[in-house]
Order: sequence, then structure tokens, then C-alpha cells
Amino acid sequence: MAGNVTLSSSMRTNLLQLQSTQEQINKKQNILSTGNKVNTALDGPTAFFSAKGLNQRAGDLTSLKDAMGQSISTIQAADKGLTSIDSMVDQAKGLTTAAYAALGNDAASIATRKSLAAQFNTLRGQIDKLAADSGYGGKNLIAGNGLSMDSTSSSRAAVNTIVGVDNARVTNVQAPDTYSIRIKGDGSIEGKSDDINSAENAHGLTGLKLSGTISSTSGSFSNVQIEVRGANGRTRDIIVSDGNESRTTSYFDNTQTTSTNLKTAATSGVAQVSTVNVSGTIEEGDIFSITVEGQTFSYTATSGDVAVGQNAAVNVATKLQASISGAISGSGRLAGKDVATASIGSSGTITLTGNTTSGVVRDFSLTSSTTNALTKKISESFASGTVVSFTVDRRLMEAANNQGNGISTIEKKVDLQIQVTNSNGAQVTRDGMSDQGDGKLASGDQAFAFDSGTVHLNVDAKTIKQAASSNCSANIVTKQISDANSSNDITVQLNETNTNSITVGAVNLTTSGQGLKLDEAQNDWTDRADIDKAVAGLDNAKATIRSASQSLSTNLNIITTRENFTKEFSDVLTEGASKLTLADQNEEGASLLMLQTRQQLGTIALSLANQSQQSILRLF
Repeated sequence: MAGNVTLSSSMRTNLLQLQSTQEQINKKQNILSTGNKVNTALDGPTAFFSAKGLNQRAGDLTSLKDAMGQSISTIQAADKGLTSIDSMVDQAKGLTTAAYAALGNDAASIATRKSLAAQFNTLRGQIDKLAADSGYGGKNLIAGNGLSMDSTSSSRAAVNTIVGVDNARVTNVQAPDTYSIRIKGDGSIEGKSDDINSAENAHGLTGLKLSGTISSTSGSFSNVQIEVRGANGRTRDIIVSDGNESRTTSYFDNTQTTSTNLKTAATSGVAQVSTVNVSGTIEEGDIFSITVEGQTFSYTATSGDVAVGQNAAVNVATKLQASISGAISGSGRLAGKDVATASIGSSGTITLTGNTTSGVVRDFSLTSSTTNALTKKISESFASGTVVSFTVDRRLMEAANNQGNGISTIEKKVDLQIQVTNSNGAQVTRDGMSDQGDGKLASGDQAFAFDSGTVHLNVDAKTIKQAASSNCSANIVTKQISDANSSNDITVQLNETNTNSITVGAVNLTTSGQGLKLDEAQNDWTDRADIDKAVAGLDNAKATIRSASQSLSTNLNIITTRENFTKEFSDVLTEGASKLTLADQNEEGASLLMLQTRQQLGTIALSLANQSQQSILRLF
């Protein structure tokens, strides 16, 4: 074709070589810039697709490793909560030890155990809060599987309609059950015999007795306390307390006195006139004595003499004057003696007048004395319906240890009881007639423990007598209120084909009957048996926590091992893929240098081939 340029054979050969070299240079530059000798399927289909498969598998494993890491964090969060719960269980165990050390029935020991029981319940509540706060990423491995049981609201309401009963509930529910509750008794009161004997011996009391019937509006299960203060020969304060009520009476502080006075001395033909004066505070049992001419006349004041509105001194003086006058007349002890008459004045002064004989001094001897009452009857009534009565014997009191001073506690027993029976016929009774430490009924929260759960009733001592008089009864029913589920379980995939996985099941470390089975402190730890139940619950809780810890530890080790394996295996796959596609930079660099040299040589060869065409120009 006209105008076409025809290249010589040598030039075309050299040009093709330059073009081929440039293509190879371009490939080497691409390899060096990407670092891969195989960048597309065209560069090496077998290596390219093999490397791609390896990299995809490595990527899948990396994703699994991230999921494993989150699962490990979830287990670690649960373990932190478990460890803290275990520490709180140990603290609660310490409270039970302190309660065992304060097992006395005195007011201080009872108050100590009640305080320790309240602390126990506080720790128990914190265990549940710790379990609830131990979740991670929406999963909580120690909060249980959702299963829960409780009493029905309608049955609780039915029990709470009983007079003197409130806050009826069932705790630590482990199985559905029906509990029948009945209140019985006539409310009669008596004291524990051992306590009565101890109080009598400690304070010189006799005939100590607790009696009466518990009030239906102001009743009380409180123990009676008797305290004596004072010293021999001084005022004695006797304080009798029943719950918040107390009565204080002072005894042996009598200021009763007798005094004699010679008004007119006996002389020849003149009669002796002497007086005896009775005065001061006089109490029943005080003894007054007047000795005339060696003859003693005594009188013991009676309750009538010292009754309200009576002038006790005049009454006593009148009785003594009558005795002396009777002895003067007839064949009495003073008949023919030197005393002629004994008269009584309006103020209670006894006047003794002697006989007279001319030329003879007829004087008579006169002395008087008084002795405090040796015994005193006491009877105190309280709003609770309790009557405390006893007799104080001064001699016994002063002979007792510490001269009768100190405090004695008398356990009050009341004929009232609450019986709770479950559907299997098992019965638990708390009886006001029982001894403390042996299922004694008291005011406040009362617990009735069964294998299926613990029934709690808040008892009002002031009004529970009304329910007992009516023989009231009601049922409280427990049932399952939520189904078990696996919402808190976590399943961890261990390979990219989902053919290997591990499921970590959630455990229940709450204090419920489906978890630790750790019940509330029962009956304010009034009884040793209540503390024993708390210790048994703590032991079970420790065993449950230990088992849960072992399970979490095993699963954590498995997942951690698989996580490390997955990371290392992913590196192996990535390295294998790199072996198929990565270029040797040194080799590729040297090849590029050779190609560049070859390109330069090709350019020179093309130039030489072109010189044959340039030689034609020399012809012109």
C-alpha cells in the first residue's frame, strides 16, 4: 500500500524483542510493587485459587477467635462475681460463729443474735445483687436459667387476713407445696421453773410466780426481768420489767421509830409519867416492841394498818396500848406492878402512869424498839396480761450472793402456738410454751422450715391472741412461676465448619431454692437450731460455688486453648497462602535489573539495524 513504511527484518526482530522485554519489565515492576508473584488468576490459576482458599479459611478462624475472646471475657466476668460471692459466704459463716458464741437467753445475748441475723440477711441480699451484676455482653453465667418458684399472691393475702399475722411468704422454695397454717391456745401465762428457781436464789425471793392471760390487745412474749439494787441495811430498789413496761418499788427504807420520854419522875407519893411515841413511815410487817417492867409487848403492822388513808402510827400505838392495858388489869402480866394505867392520845402517843405509895418511890422501867419487816409480798400487773408476784425475804436477800443485787431473767411461757403442715403431712410447730432454743414462738418474723421451702409469718404478739381464740387457719400455696430457659447459656464455635462447638451452661448462684439454697436467717436466730440451719445452708452454698467454679474453669481452659490454637493455626494458613503468592524481592529485583540491561542492549541493536538505512543518505 502506498505510504506504508516497511521495516527491515532485523529491525522488526529487534523491535519485537524490545516489546517483549518491556512487557516483562512491567510484570516485574508490578510484582515488586505488590510483593506478590501471583496477583490474579492469570498469573497462576492453581496458586491463586489455592492461596485464596487458605486466606478465606484463615479469615473465618480469625472471626471465630474474636468470638472466643468475648466468650472468655464472659466467663471471666462470671468468675469475678463467683469469687466475690464466695467471699461473702465466708463472711456470713463468721456471723454464725459469733452467734454460737452468744447463745445465752439473757437480753444482751438475744439482742446480739438478732443483730447478727440482720447482718446475715444483708449479706444474703448482696449475694443476689452480685450475681445480677456479673453479666457481660448480655450474658450472665451465674444468674441461673430462669426457673423460679414462689407462693401465690392470693394465698399470701388469705394468710395475712388472720389477726396478728402479716407478711406471710415462702422463701428458699425448692418444690411446689401447700402449707396449712393454724393458730391455737388460750394465752395462759407461766414462768420457766428453772429461771424462777434461779431468781429466787439470787435475790432471796420466795413464792415467785408468773401468771395471768396474755392480753388480746397488748400481749407480749417478752421475758420478765427482775433487778435488785441496794446494800444491806439500806434502801433496796426492786425493778420488775415486762417488755417496755417496768415497775420500781423501794423496800426496807422504813423510817419508822419509837421513842420513850420520862415526863415526871417518881417520887414519894408522886406517880411516874412516861410516854412512848410511834412515828415515821410504817410498812406491813414492821415490828414494834415496848418493854415495861421487864415485860415485852410487840405488834406487827398489818396491811390494814398501813392502807391508804390510814394513820399507821396511831393504829400501831393503839394496838400496843391495848395490849399493855390488858396486861395491867385482872391477872395480867403487869398486875400489881408499878404501872397503873396506859392511855393513848390523839396523836398516837402512849402515856404510862405509875402507881403511888406514900413514902415509897414507885418508878418503872420503860424501853421501846422497832424492827423492819423481814418479808414483803409484791404483786405487779402489766398491760401484756402478765402478773408477777413474789415475797421478798430480807434475811435471804442479804445472805444471797452479792447481797441479792443483780438482774435475773425469767422466760415467759404463753399457751399459744402456730402449727404449719405441708401436703405430705410434715408439721412444724412454734409454741409459746417451749423453751428458748427449742422452737419457741415469739413476736416478729417466725420461720417454719420444710424440705420444699420455708414458711415465714410476721407475728404481732399484741393481737395474735385474737386469732388463737378463734382457732384461725389458712393455706399458703407455692408453684413454679417461670420456666427454665437457656437464654444465659453461651455456645462457642470452635471450627469454621460449625462441626465443633462447646456450650457453657449458666449456673444459679443466687440465694434462691433453685440456686445456693441459702435461706434467710430464721427467727432472728433465737434457737440454736436456726443457726444450725444457716450453717447447713452456707455449707451447701460453698459446695455449689465450688462446683460452679470448677465447671467455669474447665470451660475457660478449653476455650482459651482453642483460642490459642485458632490463632496459631490461622497464622499457619496465612503463611501457607503467602508461600504460594509472595514474590522473592531479591530475585525479582535482580530480574528487573537484567531486563533493563536487556532493554538497553535491544535499543542499541535496533540502532545498529537502522544504520543500514541511514547509509543511503550518504549517496546524496
